[in-house]
Amino acid sequence: MNRRAKRFAKRIIIGLSGALISVVIIQAALSPWYLFGLNIDNSLPGYVYLVVRDELPLRDEIAAFKTPPNPYYPENAPFIKVVRGMPGDTVTRAGRSFFVNGKRIGWAKEQTRNGRPLTPGPTGLLPPGHYFFWTPHIDSYDSRYGEIGWITTDRILGRAVRLL
Repeated sequence: MNRRAKRFAKRIIIGLSGALISVVIIQAALSPWYLFGLNIDNSLPGYVYLVVRDELPLRDEIAAFKTPPNPYYPENAPFIKVVRGMPGDTVTRAGRSFFVNGKRIGWAKEQTRNGRPLTPGPTGLLPPGHYFFWTPHIDSYDSRYGEIGWITTDRILGRAVRLL
């Protein structure tokens, strides 16, 4: 690699480091009201979301929540998904297909991409303070799986708005 290319690479690294530090500083400054969420897979469009803290989402809105204990992610890992079911809605299942208020939203896989088993999520009437989170992606780990299940209000971080 020639000197010019090395200087260019160094400037890129310094620029990206500065941008990352700026994001951390901005998040710290806004943290009582906002936080940034990252979508690390392709389950939703976009990669960076602004989460408006302590705002409960409405149906079909994107929101962030802390995961319950599960075998695949650390407890309280932030997830960004779509609210498909709200308190009072009915979740049903026929085989591996899930429905919210009679409308099919997708099916649940039997195992992860690595072959680890997945259990179907709960069904029935969503009680007060419980939400069904989902995305249409085939590998979305959401309320269709018992390991995530219905998300309670205390785990919801807030509504999420796509930035990038």
